[in-house]
Amino acid sequence: MSLRIAPVTADDPASIDAWVEVMGRVREHEFPHFPPMTRRSAQLTLEHLFPARTVEHRLAWFDGEPAGRLELSRHTEENLKVLFFILEVAPRHRRRGVGRALFGEVLAYAREHGRSVLLTGSTLSMPDLPAPDEAPAAFAAAFGFTNTLPELQRRLTVAEVDGDVLAGMLAAAKAKAGGYRLVQWRDAAPEELVGGVAYLDSRLMTDAPTGDIEIEAEKPDVQRVRRAEEVIAARGRLTFHTGAVHEETGDLVAWTTISTDDETPWHAWQQITIVDPEHRGRRLGALVKVENLRFFREMAPRVEVVDTFNAAENGFMISINEQMGFRKIAAFQSWQRDLAKDDSAEPAA
Repeated sequence: MSLRIAPVTADDPASIDAWVEVMGRVREHEFPHFPPMTRRSAQLTLEHLFPARTVEHRLAWFDGEPAGRLELSRHTEENLKVLFFILEVAPRHRRRGVGRALFGEVLAYAREHGRSVLLTGSTLSMPDLPAPDEAPAAFAAAFGFTNTLPELQRRLTVAEVDGDVLAGMLAAAKAKAGGYRLVQWRDAAPEELVGGVAYLDSRLMTDAPTGDIEIEAEKPDVQRVRRAEEVIAARGRLTFHTGAVHEETGDLVAWTTISTDDETPWHAWQQITIVDPEHRGRRLGALVKVENLRFFREMAPRVEVVDTFNAAENGFMISINEQMGFRKIAAFQSWQRDLAKDDSAEPAA
């Protein structure tokens, strides 16, 4: 038996094919509700990288077959002690040392780049949800990680959306949102709004529940926002945005977005929804989410389902999502290990 680990790069088609194969096997086993990573999307992901971070990929080969993958991501302007990673092993190759070998790569990379906090995730078992494979969580616990932030994935089936419920939500929100006007756009933000997008984006990690995760808020400026928009477009994603502008100041104080792509035209992600703390209590979150869903459905009629994630403790946003018709379908767990507090940086199992 032989095991080797090699990089996955945009200029190596064979490595990309194998990478997609491993992701497909893991998805079918653990995340069957996720949209697949297509070959074209994989190529574009490797070619177009987000600003202020470095991402590297490794592939584990077992007896000549692609057996596992590793994604290593480090931010370059904030979170300079943190290494984010994804480690996945194809089901038929588990318990053969593939995961251990890939985790050795994580530790070596962390030492090389001065990263002491390791962050990753796995599926989570919760009542009323299909039981996930417990192996990833057991692996994380065995290697010295502690669980931090539970998250729930919810899905909206577009054909089942209740228009009367949305209309009621919208009326209730508008009744409390005097002094604000809605703005909507596709893809890149209008010039007069991009500064507000940068500000709200910078508040995301500050305002959203993060549990015990040792992570700093990112501080994007207009230039970083514009670069991120370019990357999203280059990867083939289409984004739909709705915001609320405070009429007295002209500030963008609430913002939400939904994204989709032509590779999986049946699927979309409901992503950021944030309201400036000074303007909360006026139903702006519900207002922009409902209006953005209406906007999105008009512009992307092929989409059948919209998925979103919320921290399990984010009750306010969950209540809006569930009223709109989102229903939980899976749960996930963040895992953290602080190497600076370890007696040893070697695996615990």
